[in-house]
Amino acid sequence: MHLLSNSDVRGRADLAAGRRPMTLNVHAYGLALALAALTLAMAAPACSRGSLPGSPSPIGPVGGGARYNGTLTYSRLSGGFQIDTSARRLDMSVVLGTGDQISGRFEAGETTGTLQGALDGTMSDGRFDGTILVATPASAGGATSTCEGTGRVSGQFSGRSVAWSASDIRYDNCPGLIVASQAQATAVSPVPGAFNGRANVVVTALPSAVVVAGACPGGGAGWPFTVSATENAGVDVRLDSTFIVEERAVGGALIRSTANTPFTTLAGGGRREYQVCAPSAGTYQAFFSGSDSRGNRVRFASPLVTLLP
Repeated sequence: MHLLSNSDVRGRADLAAGRRPMTLNVHAYGLALALAALTLAMAAPACSRGSLPGSPSPIGPVGGGARYNGTLTYSRLSGGFQIDTSARRLDMSVVLGTGDQISGRFEAGETTGTLQGALDGTMSDGRFDGTILVATPASAGGATSTCEGTGRVSGQFSGRSVAWSASDIRYDNCPGLIVASQAQATAVSPVPGAFNGRANVVVTALPSAVVVAGACPGGGAGWPFTVSATENAGVDVRLDSTFIVEERAVGGALIRSTANTPFTTLAGGGRREYQVCAPSAGTYQAFFSGSDSRGNRVRFASPLVTLLP
């Protein structure tokens, strides 16, 4: 992908041989907002910031957020690595953004993670499906590593409670390790919390995570949408030079490819975005990694975008 050095950057990402490549346009925004306001940067005005989900007035289906406390457990399904399978205290924050997309961040003992999904219903009565990214300490051969895993997750909001299950978390840097995860938590605050000074990135697909065919910004037909990333903890982020894209055409196999990252810096409290025009109906998802200005590892994913036939 070739990127131009101006504020409206255009590039081309060749994601699969024999396919018309997607078009990416990149935009940057500086947000001069107070940190307290940034914790709900992706929330719409419909949110009642003084109420917990389900008590006394439910957060509506557009806009909202909460902080949850509970427990998380892992179960090792296969692989030569050993992990801690005892129950861990869970601290999780969730923000509900545009088009019923949820972004979450959690810590549980020495494990950390993010989740990105789509909500059917509200944060007091709804189901969600999405992607979970986790970093889990594991040992093998007397050495301990931080294994970075990815899996699908599904869960349920009910009143002030939330529960999720992920049955197939796989780790690229710890081959063969497959883990399941379960969590239960209760809302303790209507304001998502910070996590020990770490950066937090909320990602949203615009105008929604369900896209119909239309005109590409650079001309021609395709499935155009925008991926927006907002850092809401006031900590600068530097992304790796490449990112992973997963695409699946309708009726086709999953294609996983590497492309140049459309932007490599995200200022604390800032927002960056890039435009995509997919060549065919199916699904699209992007996975990013990097580090924040305090030396913490950062990983996050875009929503799973559905491109309707």
